[in-house]
Amino acid sequence: LDTEVVKLGRVLRMRPAKIRREIMDHLRPGWPLGVTLTWENVVAGTGVSLDLVVVKDDVGKPVVSYLKEHTLSFPGVETPSSYLRSYPDGDLAAHLLGNVGEVSEKELKDKHFKAYKAGDVVGHGGLEYTYDRWLRGRDGVAKIEVDAMGRPKQSDPVPGGRSPEPGDTLVTTIDSKVQAAAEAALREGISLAHSDGQPEANGGAAVVLDVRSGDVLGMASYPTFDPKEWVGGISTKDYKKYTDKHANVPLFNRAIQESKAVGSTFKVIDAIAGLEEGVITPYETFFCDGSYVAPNTTDNHVFKCWALDGHGSLALVGAITQSCDVYFYNVGYRFYERKGTELEDWAMRLGMNEPTGIDIPGEAWGRIPTPDWKDSYFKTEIDKIWKPGDSILLAVGQGNMEATPLQLAVTYAAIANGGTVVTPHLGLKVTDAGGNTVRDLEPRSSPKVDMAPSTLDLVRQGLYDAANSSSGTSSGVFAGYDVPVAGKTGTAEVWDNGRFVNYAWYASYAPANDPKYAVVVMIEKGGHGGVVAAPAARVIYDSLFNIKSAPALGPIRSD
Repeated sequence: LDTEVVKLGRVLRMRPAKIRREIMDHLRPGWPLGVTLTWENVVAGTGVSLDLVVVKDDVGKPVVSYLKEHTLSFPGVETPSSYLRSYPDGDLAAHLLGNVGEVSEKELKDKHFKAYKAGDVVGHGGLEYTYDRWLRGRDGVAKIEVDAMGRPKQSDPVPGGRSPEPGDTLVTTIDSKVQAAAEAALREGISLAHSDGQPEANGGAAVVLDVRSGDVLGMASYPTFDPKEWVGGISTKDYKKYTDKHANVPLFNRAIQESKAVGSTFKVIDAIAGLEEGVITPYETFFCDGSYVAPNTTDNHVFKCWALDGHGSLALVGAITQSCDVYFYNVGYRFYERKGTELEDWAMRLGMNEPTGIDIPGEAWGRIPTPDWKDSYFKTEIDKIWKPGDSILLAVGQGNMEATPLQLAVTYAAIANGGTVVTPHLGLKVTDAGGNTVRDLEPRSSPKVDMAPSTLDLVRQGLYDAANSSSGTSSGVFAGYDVPVAGKTGTAEVWDNGRFVNYAWYASYAPANDPKYAVVVMIEKGGHGGVVAAPAARVIYDSLFNIKSAPALGPIRSD
């Protein structure tokens, strides 16, 4: 065996040590108790395995031909045909699909991989992981009689085996055209950020939801990876490429795993909570001169509005339209004075502070800070105190609050559909080889948040005006667009390596008068939402509604 491994290594262009390791890793789970697993013991035949040990997948035809021509020189080496994943669309939807690879020793201890054995190829990440039990099929089993040394006897097969069964087919909610547009939108957003003087913009996420069913039509994360490189086992060189500190974590699905401040896109939650709790009235105004100092405080901290010259007197709809920070600072302080968690509770009702329940692993929780959270999270007595600034910053989507792009999309879908907090999902159904449905994967009914129709009408009007009226923060992108869009820009300050950087957000739905889709775009270190994220979102709407529009340029500056 020693000599054969060396010879085989030359043919396969593999180090003999790697072949030895593959064989030992395969034998390890079934190795006799009390016997140390060493290569010397393997060579001596201490442990007998009737399984084939796969030492290399996807070898070329010249190698197969050579091994078949030299069968006598490689006893026990076989070159069976096998099935491998193929990715005709390259890296499209890579984070959603995941990849496949041999089950690890650690995974074999996980209940998700119960009844699997060493050498099995399983789903890693994404849909491959979640629906592995349906996709993998079932191995066949042939029973044979062996002697006391474990050697097969020359006898007829023992009854009781079974034929292999092919895996089922997973039908997803993903629209490949929309998915491609979402990925193109992120590249467009990053390019716009660079043109706008934001050279560090290097990542982002986009989500496209059906607002009524929660179907995920597209979900993009940038940078991405090529799942094909995992077929047959990823090389050390390729893996280092993805884990290099300068690569910006391409294996990270930013749509569900990156939880950051969402900036002014949060103001719609502020508006709903304020109206429903009687903190504000629809036509009550606040005056904005570009800054705000909370009353009855000793530090006299000045909270700035993004429009340093101010907005003048605004009521709710106008405040959403122009994204007036000072208006919502006032609302946040009123919530602080009530000494409760009404604003926080509304954020949670509308889909934040917990996973959305999407059917792929790794989803982040996000965070809606509360006085109790702050008391348990911080260490000093001063830091534990819930201060006016905590409520004021929460009201504009800043401070200690965080949400994922998917959570924000669920919130905007609820506003669009009348209050139903949908459960986003990627799996639609599982079908067998004959096309018959084996399992329907539509999620159970979603909870509906009780809100007055007048509350939703006011918030929706503000979002419509924000995208369509001359004073709206995204009107430079969507005013006059073929399909009416309702949306909110956001420019969130995020702490990054010892300084604050601006993340650009756009959260929206369309058509505004009969909502079907919610679209959220986030560009890391992208600057202003209206300049970068809103034009990127239009790339997605062009695909959804089959519109051929010129590249959109946002306003010179907006929130």
